[in-house]
Amino acid sequence: MSDKIGILAIGHGSRLPYNNQVVTEIANMITENHPEYVVKIGFVEHSEPIVKEALMSFEGTGVTKIAATPIFLASGVHLTEDIPEFLNLKPDTNEGEVELDGKKVKILYAKPLGSHKFIAELIFKRVQEVL
Repeated sequence: MSDKIGILAIGHGSRLPYNNQVVTEIANMITENHPEYVVKIGFVEHSEPIVKEALMSFEGTGVTKIAATPIFLASGVHLTEDIPEFLNLKPDTNEGEVELDGKKVKILYAKPLGSHKFIAELIFKRVQEVL
């Protein structure tokens, strides 16, 4: 049996709609480019659905594994403490599980975007646009 993968895209959340829209657009692009994955969105604060609600929204999708990925540049308190707590991850492995449809589903926690040549190129592109 091959795994059916869920991706939980996690944004910070904001009272301003643009922040949430960016996270939603990124998740939609992933869905469009990789339709074999089930993509859901959750937010840490100020927006809905919150991370726990988004995690439970995989109910009924048949996913057998979930990759929770923060749409953040770098680690901070939300990534090292809050999100792992919301997802009930084990501190030593940064993995956990959730019960969906009466079955245990493994949760794997991805790293933040970090420094990457693609991000550097995007920033350079933004510089070129403004010049």
